[in-house]
Amino acid sequence: MKKAFRLLFRNPLIIIYPIILDALSFIIGLMIVGFIGVPSLSVRLILEMGIPSVSYISNIPQLINQMQFMGDTVTVRAWIPVIFMLLLMAFAQGGYIASLRNIVEGTPISMGQFMKDGKKHWVRFIFLFMIITAAKTAITTLLAAFLGIIGIFLSLILFVVLRFIFIYVEYCIVADQLNIDAAFRQSRRYFQVSSYNTSGIIIVMMISSGVISLLLHYLWSPAAVMMAIPICAVVMGVIQIAFMQLLLSNKAST
Repeated sequence: MKKAFRLLFRNPLIIIYPIILDALSFIIGLMIVGFIGVPSLSVRLILEMGIPSVSYISNIPQLINQMQFMGDTVTVRAWIPVIFMLLLMAFAQGGYIASLRNIVEGTPISMGQFMKDGKKHWVRFIFLFMIITAAKTAITTLLAAFLGIIGIFLSLILFVVLRFIFIYVEYCIVADQLNIDAAFRQSRRYFQVSSYNTSGIIIVMMISSGVISLLLHYLWSPAAVMMAIPICAVVMGVIQIAFMQLLLSNKAST
């Protein structure tokens, strides 16, 4: 992790990307619904890979870069910026992950290269998002219909296990230049050859995100969200670099 910290701060662009996207999502969210929610004891653990976002650790849909923002209190017309931001996040995902690879390999990163990589992979990330969302909805609905609250709990456990196994799928799309189907298979192989080390980083990510999430909800306010944005970008950025280091190490040994 020490090397990951050094790599992160030697490449400040990797911190700037998520800060800009989250700040934009937060400002537009304020313009649409104002500031919603109150301080509470709540926590959300994350297993999202790639570009970090405060929206991933928040149970309150304040930032527009998440589907949950499109609730009953938001007009259909307001869905336009939400959809635009979701597309922008898909675009940024490819650029961010490619930047992680370049950082670990010692290659300089730039905004121009970020845009090229984003353009190259954004369609695949849109399809990946649609596939995962549809699968989660279908499985949760099916298990809940047959088993009620137990089914919802079982679906959560199932998704956590599957996320462990396929934790590298987003990285495989970019680092290995694979389509979605092949990326799932390759992700499983990477996990199998480094299950111990990968699980350790996953646990660190869950604990770190849980602590930030708990503090964010407990101190919930515009100031807390603005403070959480750079903290999340730095902490999760270090963890994402650690994942990329391990993936490239696995790639070299297979």
